[in-house]
Amino acid sequence: MKRIIAGATGFIGQQLTKRWLAAGHQIVAIGRSRAKIKQCFGAQVQALEWQELNTEIIQNAQVVVNLAGANIGAGRWTTKRRQQILDSRVNTTRQLAELCARLGAQSPALFNASAVGVYGLQTSMAEGLPPALDETTTIDFQQAPDFLAKVGRAWELAALPAKNAGARVVWMRFGVVLAKHGGVLPRLALPVRFFLGGPMGSGQQPFSWISLVDLLNAIDFLLDHSEINGAVNLVAPGCVTQKQFIQALAKVLHRPSFFPLPAIVLKLLFGQMAEELLLKGQRVYPKRLLELGFQFKYPKVSQLDKIISSEFVD
Repeated sequence: MKRIIAGATGFIGQQLTKRWLAAGHQIVAIGRSRAKIKQCFGAQVQALEWQELNTEIIQNAQVVVNLAGANIGAGRWTTKRRQQILDSRVNTTRQLAELCARLGAQSPALFNASAVGVYGLQTSMAEGLPPALDETTTIDFQQAPDFLAKVGRAWELAALPAKNAGARVVWMRFGVVLAKHGGVLPRLALPVRFFLGGPMGSGQQPFSWISLVDLLNAIDFLLDHSEINGAVNLVAPGCVTQKQFIQALAKVLHRPSFFPLPAIVLKLLFGQMAEELLLKGQRVYPKRLLELGFQFKYPKVSQLDKIISSEFVD
């Protein structure tokens, strides 16, 4: 079965590609550099650059999974960097959606990445978590209260041509993806390992997360259920505060978690990125996945020890 993955060399893309190759699927990997794709996968995949895409390539595929996008946390959000983050998501999505639209109802399904930032940031509570947001939560796609909401909403709107033409479109709204290696977890673990772990700012900001295993399982689950379309939250049901997450991480690493990072320091270091990625968040609930019968392997942060690689543990 032919499956197309855009952004196959990224953190999630590499793992999804390896998983589907192991299952015997034919993979077409799309990226900016054919050389980088070949470096990751050799001759196991058909490597294509974006300018080579056309309807003939996608028309016999089962699914197009779009994971392309510049790393949000890779650098300070200058004006130029914010535009790169936005364009790298919107432009690639628009290109794929227009190709799918030409095929209409004969198009493969388009599984487009999105993020929980689409809901907008919530105000942290003095105690506990704010009200949960799910796929029934109303979103005003014509405006955005913050940068991540702007990105998420423009990202999802860019896939509408495919949906309007009759293609199946699934918007996968990712939380923070946790894995044994790669992604954000090693960066979160590093200060904890050196006895510098602790709450960022108030520590009460919601932290919506999902293990990489559950995320990949959820993508396969959604692919197997052709009746599912629209937005789906890919987050664990056990949202926690950022302080609770750091405490769980410190416990696994056998370290204390009492070293706070004041909000003012984070803002000086990272600017707007600190405000939206580190000091605020949103409590998101996987309502649709649970109603459809998806079984999470790691639904609770207390299972973090099973997610973290032994390489992070002394």
